[in-house]
Amino acid sequence: MRNYIIKRLLLLVPIILIVAVIAFFITNLMPGDPVRVILGNMATESEVARLEQSLGLDQPLIMRFFRWLANIIKGDFGESLYLNAPVSEVLFERLRPTLFIAVMAEVMGITSGLLLGILAAVNHRKVLDQFSITLSLFGISIPSFWLALMLMFVFSVNLGWFPVSGYEPFTEAGFGSFRYLILPAVTLAFMQAGLIARMTRSAMLDTLKQDYIRTAKSKGLSRKIIVFKHALKNSMLPVITVIGHNFAVLLGGTWIVETIFVIPGTGFMAINAIMRRDIPVIQASIIFVAVIYVIINLFVDLSYAFLNPKIRYH
Repeated sequence: MRNYIIKRLLLLVPIILIVAVIAFFITNLMPGDPVRVILGNMATESEVARLEQSLGLDQPLIMRFFRWLANIIKGDFGESLYLNAPVSEVLFERLRPTLFIAVMAEVMGITSGLLLGILAAVNHRKVLDQFSITLSLFGISIPSFWLALMLMFVFSVNLGWFPVSGYEPFTEAGFGSFRYLILPAVTLAFMQAGLIARMTRSAMLDTLKQDYIRTAKSKGLSRKIIVFKHALKNSMLPVITVIGHNFAVLLGGTWIVETIFVIPGTGFMAINAIMRRDIPVIQASIIFVAVIYVIINLFVDLSYAFLNPKIRYH
């Protein structure tokens, strides 16, 4: 197991290197001049040239790449062209609301998704099964932006239970800051619950048909023990994969939902950076998402060995 973890961590290096190369050249070759965006269309050629020189954008692309890569290895992502602040500080600051939303959404999605999936499998072809299937399909199919707007309209505009948009840091508002995150988290949890419920139901139905489940029933074990101790644990491998992928997506930035609710998270930051042609922030966002995916996938693979003793990594 230790050797496997070391190998996976070492694989992180070439993966991030490939992502870094792609991120650098895509962001530098995409349409739009960041200097023109900063200075505006009324800037003179001399002003543009001075800013390009101060930012190092007047040098050949390949020289800029190797200088940028050397800084990345040292953990320096440069400075935001628009915010005039180190990119690492900006990313860390914007990560906190995204992390809160991701954890809240994932907890809600896992809890409700597992419950719906188990109820559907145990009550196969009954009313609860049909209800769970319908609700999960609704969660998968409904556009997140539409659900966000409906939740905002009902619970913020009409009932006034939650703020319409915005965010207050935990250091300033305390637990009151979570009032700004509940509706975004519910919006994201709805889709997570639908995916998890569908996967749980499918895996549970296959497991409940196995011989060892029939043996457990013949021994007189209670239904609760059969379902939760034997069937659920052995059905979790595909469910864990979905949960891990969903969590990686959420940590990478819930772009649409953060934009609708004006939550200053990593997704909102990335969208603004693209609109402003803030190249260092865009590059850091791409690398950050790649690292998140690799790490989450590693934890998912390691969880397989815990859930299924037959799986061993060498």
